[in-house]
Amino acid sequence: MKNIFKKTIAIILCLSLFGTTQVSACGGILNTVNTLTDFVERFVSVFSGSQNEDADIDFTIEQGKIFKAKKYFSDSHASTVVKMNNGNLMSAFFAGPSEGHKDVRIWYSIYDGNEWSEPKQMASDDTVAHWNPVLVNYGSYVRLYYKVGMEIPYWVTKYTDSFDNGKTWTEPKELVPGDTTGGRGPVKNKVLITSDGKIIAPASTEQGSWRAFFDISTDGGNTWTKTDFIVAKDSRGKEVGMIQPTLWEDKDGNIHAMFRTQAGRIYRTDSTDGGYTWCEAYSTGLMNNNSGIDCVMTDNGWLWLVYTPVGMEVRNRLILSVSKDNGETWQDVTTLEESINLFAEYSYPAIIADGNNLYITYTYNRETNFIPNGVNKPEIKEPKIIKEKLGRNVEI
Repeated sequence: MKNIFKKTIAIILCLSLFGTTQVSACGGILNTVNTLTDFVERFVSVFSGSQNEDADIDFTIEQGKIFKAKKYFSDSHASTVVKMNNGNLMSAFFAGPSEGHKDVRIWYSIYDGNEWSEPKQMASDDTVAHWNPVLVNYGSYVRLYYKVGMEIPYWVTKYTDSFDNGKTWTEPKELVPGDTTGGRGPVKNKVLITSDGKIIAPASTEQGSWRAFFDISTDGGNTWTKTDFIVAKDSRGKEVGMIQPTLWEDKDGNIHAMFRTQAGRIYRTDSTDGGYTWCEAYSTGLMNNNSGIDCVMTDNGWLWLVYTPVGMEVRNRLILSVSKDNGETWQDVTTLEESINLFAEYSYPAIIADGNNLYITYTYNRETNFIPNGVNKPEIKEPKIIKEKLGRNVEI
């Protein structure tokens, strides 16, 4: 089956912006929507697409920016997104002089359906760097989890709550007081609230080797129980380093997770007892460039994944894929971002579902020097126009 997408992009490359994408994912024929919003109003690139009548995935995409680079901070990364009870979206991210700097803080912006608000600082510890915010709507309040610490292996997880849709926030607290294992609770991606009411947080540590685990709460997030580390080996029997899991629950109540890895592929594990024990992780075959991923399941049972399908450690392409069989097979839906510049970075996606609607945020065109050991050192550069790309055929 062939579907033709015509993608018109005018990209102004600005360091460390977050793009936000809304996708309506339903069965049927694609309805083409052409939208162009002025750059000053935060939207820079707009997709317009067309498919033939044999298409079985119907979606429209609106894409733009949450804020303009350089106006607020030199560097920003690791966005998260949540839909609040008043219908507005909130996105949070860490930002400051450069990743890991002691002055990096957690900031947030709210989308009211028309535009994103000016970024505001929400969490602050005056002495250390802030990292990897994760937003969750728990019904009566929104919770922000985040990490603090000057070194990743020694992160501490904190949280703060808002009971008024982001207007005010409670005093931050440690998630697990006294923990020194490198951070508990969600490390990058959203928690999973299971059908029986548990909260499962996708967690990992980078103390020594990369190791992933899950934190489980049965009392609404007041206390947490840590699972064993997830075992993973490659075809040669060598241990695979894995971090930053992303979770979903299938229609039968089984829990599944996929991981960012150091093995060049996305790995997966499964649990049949509600997330307490897990099988040995195995390769999905999907390429992974040692960069963050995220997935979500919509009401129709389709599983959506945002990731970078690149074998080497560059982050210059970001795609949206879908699985209709619980992650067994995958179908590429669209390329969200792509650049001929190997140092351009589109990374660390976050995706949530509202019915069959998807909301995606990610780091937009953060220019990075890639070092062979996998440690990314952001290089601050002035914004510049790198290309205009007209027309691209995609076969689904």
